[in-house]
Amino acid sequence: MSGTHQTPNNPSHSTFKRGYARDETKRLLLHGLKNDEEVLVQPPPTIHPEKLVPKLVAAHDLCAVYTAPTKRQLARIEQRFNNNGVTTQRVRSQYDLCGSYSGAHNNDIEERVKDHIERGATLGNLHEDRKLPCQPGCPFGGRNPPPFTEQVILAHPKHIYMDRILEDRHIFTCSLRGDAYITELDNPPKKLNSYIDTNTDFIDYRDFMRNRDMNCPPFAPFLSDYPFNSFEPSDPDKEFGYDIDKDGHHLAPLAVFGLLHSEKLPNGWETSYHRRESNLGSPTPTHQVNQGPNPFEVVGLDYQRHRVVREPGETPEDDTLYVLKVPNYSKAKNVVAFDIAPTSWMWNLYYGADFDHQRVYSDDETAEFLHQEMDTTVIQTATRRKPYDSSYHNQNRSFTPGRDASIAVWATGEFGKRPHIVSTNKGFRAYDAKQPALLRDDAERGIQYRRGESVITDDAPLVILNGSPRPQNEEFQLWGALAGKSVPGSPNQQGSFGRVGDEVRHQFSESRVGKWATRFTSKDATLVLNTTAVPELLQDSRLVTYASPTDVLTENSSAKRKVARFLRQQAKEGERATIGEIESETGVSRQTIYTARDDFEDEGWITAYHSERPTEYEWDS
Repeated sequence: MSGTHQTPNNPSHSTFKRGYARDETKRLLLHGLKNDEEVLVQPPPTIHPEKLVPKLVAAHDLCAVYTAPTKRQLARIEQRFNNNGVTTQRVRSQYDLCGSYSGAHNNDIEERVKDHIERGATLGNLHEDRKLPCQPGCPFGGRNPPPFTEQVILAHPKHIYMDRILEDRHIFTCSLRGDAYITELDNPPKKLNSYIDTNTDFIDYRDFMRNRDMNCPPFAPFLSDYPFNSFEPSDPDKEFGYDIDKDGHHLAPLAVFGLLHSEKLPNGWETSYHRRESNLGSPTPTHQVNQGPNPFEVVGLDYQRHRVVREPGETPEDDTLYVLKVPNYSKAKNVVAFDIAPTSWMWNLYYGADFDHQRVYSDDETAEFLHQEMDTTVIQTATRRKPYDSSYHNQNRSFTPGRDASIAVWATGEFGKRPHIVSTNKGFRAYDAKQPALLRDDAERGIQYRRGESVITDDAPLVILNGSPRPQNEEFQLWGALAGKSVPGSPNQQGSFGRVGDEVRHQFSESRVGKWATRFTSKDATLVLNTTAVPELLQDSRLVTYASPTDVLTENSSAKRKVARFLRQQAKEGERATIGEIESETGVSRQTIYTARDDFEDEGWITAYHSERPTEYEWDS
């Protein structure tokens, strides 16, 4: 379900005021709270729900849970709640609580504990069955869950498996992190053999899969005497809500059950989530491959919250299983999610919900808001997506560290301030290796797409988006299979993955670029888009009005960049420089300095003082 707030047929000037946009965002956030409905709010750029939610919780005296994937984000939102007089309690992670797990006692203990957890145990389980050096005194030793009594609970998405923190609370989230509810099981024999041997008539994973495949098509159901109750995985863990199974990995029962009720997709992957074309031509989910009793209902599984996907390998050991197990959010009053440019079906899938997708402005209205109210200028410098999550070695032409550095030098000269550089982790690694001066001298701050940084509070901020985040190819097939769809592989980094695959890429690429392109609050922002992977709202001709600087400083103009940096540093110290001083300090040839001088004068970046002998030059910006 989705919708867009209906603005008047002839929107007034006040419709595009920031106060209106903020009030409408609050209204949409409150809509779900008042009606106990799941709502996915798409706020306008520069309106940040994480700043509004604490005020709403305080004003309406709500009991809530706020989830975020990083400690930094949780610490920041905790401060905002506290500033509004709201009491908070953070769900501490395993690293915080147990010295044996965190390596406080020694690395051997840490490795042994983590090995047991990898094979399906939990910390509470280990403290109960083994003597660990953190005992006595470790909170896990007593297995007494802490009470959650504060007005707001701050948690990682994984903590939502604990039902007791959900009851009678509203949930706020901005997280779509696949590593929270989707568990990757590589080398399935290692993870599943013990469970299969104990609970089925088969010896191991290889034996199970061979017998399963002998009965296809279709795969399932083929075991008429398969004990449905063998799905039940023993006791729930009291600390983190994970299921414990002493016969193997804690997700082994769900993985085996999903494999038993899977079907192949055209791309070779398998999924337990089946879709069929209805009489009206629209795809609808169905719970079984063949006619007969609904196996998910028989074992009491919520079909929307439990899905299993298999990526076949050359051998059973090379298979990869992905198990989606969504916490039971229905125990909460409602879930309110927010994202700058979401792919709705992915949020629905990940939270096992049917979000009402609401937005304040359409794409066209958003561009008008940025143009009319925020005076935002967009500069497009790229002709490619420039995926910066791949290797930055020579074979990948997407990485252009030299050109990125030149764009930063140009932007500093053109706008008189150092920019914020936004890129991927691998992008920053490339700069450290090939252009260390970029982050040291040319940028105000480096921001990673995947990190939970704060809002940029500069007046008239200057932001450069270098490259785009891009998941590995398997991510496209995985999310497609979770939705019961076959996603083809792409022939290259720039190509299409089909409709569903491109929607996945939009969520993990365009949406993230759009988020960080608009993480500011003040007017007169300048956005330099060194990627074409941007949402529609940033491609409007009312915004992209500035000529590209591609010819001012080319990628190989490292000598010119040295001249610009030297003159800029001199200006900071209140000094000018002669040609001879520039040559002596930078090591750049005199002819190149003359060329750079002429270009910088044409751009209006430097002023020549001919009254001095020899002539002195000063950086003006």
